[in-house]
Amino acid sequence: MFIASHEMRTSIQSILTYSELLHARPENKKEFIEAIFRNALRLKRLCNNLLDITRVESQTLRLKKVQFDLNELISSVIKDFRNQCVYAGNVGTQNVKVSFNPSGHVFVKADKYLIAQVILNLLDNAFKFTPAGTISISVRKKDKGKALVKIKDTGSGIDKKILPKLFSKFTTISSIGTGLGLYISKCVIKAHGGMILAKNNPDGVGASFTFEIPVRG
Repeated sequence: MFIASHEMRTSIQSILTYSELLHARPENKKEFIEAIFRNALRLKRLCNNLLDITRVESQTLRLKKVQFDLNELISSVIKDFRNQCVYAGNVGTQNVKVSFNPSGHVFVKADKYLIAQVILNLLDNAFKFTPAGTISISVRKKDKGKALVKIKDTGSGIDKKILPKLFSKFTTISSIGTGLGLYISKCVIKAHGGMILAKNNPDGVGASFTFEIPVRG
């Protein structure tokens, strides 16, 4: 929990610092408001992750399954993520192109909120390790009634030292992040009766994360 506590303290301190600067130097309000929003967003994601971990480890995670279009959900998550990055002033994300061209509908019966969290975690992870390049997302139906989601990036790839334990709690080599997002994603997908995998791309550029869930709950 030390990593999570450090991340929380860092975000809170940044919010306090930029709030003081906003009060002292209102002429730079755009810069300071963006920084406050960016750190508040990090804090929100961390709190959501900690809450989800508590539910997982106390075995109180209850799936609220509804039928929805997976392609529509992914489009919505991408749009929200982009808007948040722009508002927070994350100009680095402008160097990354997100490619998602859904074809038709892929309906699943699952917990819509939790699957959205998984997609957000994987998208955020891809951006974190792709300072410039492309992130491509694809969805397809597999045989035996399963839907497969793949998020492929052209970033730095997965460090071989952590690859075997990538989905374990607090596994990270990033200076930003807690290593909770992938662990939670694994727990959520497992709770749906699916599986999640990660690997470096064969061409040596970037990594790919895939998960599959049953189409019918």
